[in-house]
Amino acid sequence: MIIKTLNRSESQTAMNDWLANYPTLPQVEGDYIKIRTDIQEFCKRVREECPQDIAKKDYYIDAHLGILLYDYLWRQPGFNLRAAANDDFWRYLSIKVVPNVVADRWGKDNESHYWSKPARIWLRSLWWYVHLSWQGDMKTTAKVLESPCFTTDSILNLEERTGRNGTFINVYRYIMYYYSRVPQDVLEDYNKNTKSQSDGLFRIVMKLNTVKSVVIDPALYLGGEKEYVRALFMDAGVRV
Repeated sequence: MIIKTLNRSESQTAMNDWLANYPTLPQVEGDYIKIRTDIQEFCKRVREECPQDIAKKDYYIDAHLGILLYDYLWRQPGFNLRAAANDDFWRYLSIKVVPNVVADRWGKDNESHYWSKPARIWLRSLWWYVHLSWQGDMKTTAKVLESPCFTTDSILNLEERTGRNGTFINVYRYIMYYYSRVPQDVLEDYNKNTKSQSDGLFRIVMKLNTVKSVVIDPALYLGGEKEYVRALFMDAGVRV
């Protein structure tokens, strides 16, 4: 797969073309024809398998589509972390390759989730959410992400808190693992006592990590990154 990109100016033009010709999909060639078909197929499968009575339907779709997208792109020759960190690649994928998939989730003209706000580009956010939550394989990762403690807000809180010293990937993965194991009754009681609904345990732990990672290298913490994360939860008042 050749990594194709769209810069901001090109994205706006491509978005206008998509809207003008909706629902006709933009023309693509080469490997991206198959990539389009494959992503459409597993997105359709996720929606079909989503329980009709589930309370958090949007999160279910985001998490399960994210896992499949993550695995699928890693199996494409030429895809790597450099491509994953390139917002212009996600713009191309969102507007040129599968804009209909994005439209199913966010509507056909929601520019922020296609290209205009990098942190909001939907396919990008799904891929990175899974990458920062990865537990070694798809099944184990899915088990963590399926925990009832996670919501669509968790995706934003996880991705938007890069520290001054960068992102410690393993720290994020341990945070996701331990948070998923906090008993639901403990979590509910804890969140009731926070100042606002947005200041739940997950956000508090992420804030603590942002502050502490400035002065502490988690890998050098006594016991390593795992114990560093456990200490974050302890500082927040929860034993894990």
